[in-house]
Amino acid sequence: MSVGEYVSPDGQLRLLVICPDGDWTLGFNGFPWHTHGSIRASLSGKDEATAINSFVADLTSGKSVIAIRHIKGTAVDVWVTDDPAEDVSNSRRYGPEDETIEFRLWDGSAVKV
Repeated sequence: MSVGEYVSPDGQLRLLVICPDGDWTLGFNGFPWHTHGSIRASLSGKDEATAINSFVADLTSGKSVIAIRHIKGTAVDVWVTDDPAEDVSNSRRYGPEDETIEFRLWDGSAVKV
């Protein structure tokens, strides 16, 4: 199992993989978004351990796109997105005027939407 802390090569992001009370939880340190091993398993059709390992591998290899939500220039949330275009659309529709979303890969490379 991929337990522990994963730091992006540019040092900007820290993914935590923890298991408090038997509930596998994955999320970026200091931000509210998180997911659970059971959710990853349900979405992927894999067992929980395999689903967690695949999620971490996809993220750290640059296969997954990371969204960073900023309000007034300050990062307020970070998540792994399945649909960057939908995130932008929802931000424009429901977010405050001073909200922006940046998309990147684990290595810090920008992703254009």
